[in-house]
Amino acid sequence: MTEADEMRRAWGRVVRWLEQNAPGSAAALSPPVGPKAISDAEERLGVKFPQEVWTWLLINDGVRTDDQEYNRFPAEGGGFLPSSWHLLSVDQMVRVYEFRMGCEEREPTPDGDLDCVTWHRDWVPFAAESDWLYGRFIDTRAGTLGRWSDGGTNQFDTHGSLAEFFHELADEMRTQGPGRVVDGVLTW
Repeated sequence: MTEADEMRRAWGRVVRWLEQNAPGSAAALSPPVGPKAISDAEERLGVKFPQEVWTWLLINDGVRTDDQEYNRFPAEGGGFLPSSWHLLSVDQMVRVYEFRMGCEEREPTPDGDLDCVTWHRDWVPFAAESDWLYGRFIDTRAGTLGRWSDGGTNQFDTHGSLAEFFHELADEMRTQGPGRVVDGVLTW
């Protein structure tokens, strides 16, 4: 199975569960984005997105937002990830990246310690909370996932791939872990 096939399979599990069990959250998903939007984002950020990110964005462009001015807040049901975080659209990926990179440029980490750095040029965000101070990123050098935390230490290699993350999410949704569905919306 190719990386793209595995990504489609993993994301399909998440979508099917949402459609069957949390239709309000499924309704918050955005349609796919086109290849030009993805390549424009890569050019603007100066990084190459891993193939997994391309595959996912060509299927789903994160979740819709209700906040037109800042484009930060997910539509009702969109915060269905653990901790009520939401998946970012390609436009939000660019905005979060630039915001986080700006924080690092204004106050650089003195020793360059990746555990404490505010942002690294090779990280592409894909999920966050609404204020963008906490979230998940893909390290474009290795394709592995990590988590950033404002004021805390960053975590690396939380998942070996985006597909692995979505498979784990689908498993957590299926077993209902700490999450629950209220009025058709998955909350954690």
